[in-house]
Amino acid sequence: MRGFFSGIDAKSYLLCALLLGTAATFGQEQNPTHVVIPNPTPRPPDLKQEFGDTPADQKKREAVSLENQLRAREIWLESNQILLLAQQLQQEIVSDKKSKSMATDTAKVAQIEKLAHTLQEKMKTQ
Repeated sequence: MRGFFSGIDAKSYLLCALLLGTAATFGQEQNPTHVVIPNPTPRPPDLKQEFGDTPADQKKREAVSLENQLRAREIWLESNQILLLAQQLQQEIVSDKKSKSMATDTAKVAQIEKLAHTLQEKMKTQ
């Protein structure tokens, strides 16, 4: 007998050595480092963290929540109003009402633009 590894070629020997080496490293306990990744998505602050748990803080939290709900409702209403005006304007333009003056169309366009600017400002103040 020539030895224990006489029937195994060099590639098989190397593969066995790599497998044994990786098995030995997996057997050791590794200490993972704790990585904190900042949250990239902006969210409204948690009102419980911003305010405490006292009754006065609870009233403040409810007031802020109510203000946010009202602002969201106003944004929704103005968005729907812009949509309605835009659809009406489109129907008037498509129907080719020659008897109508362009003044009504420009008035609707101005109203849409004004609503869009106020809506944009409301969305910024969140």
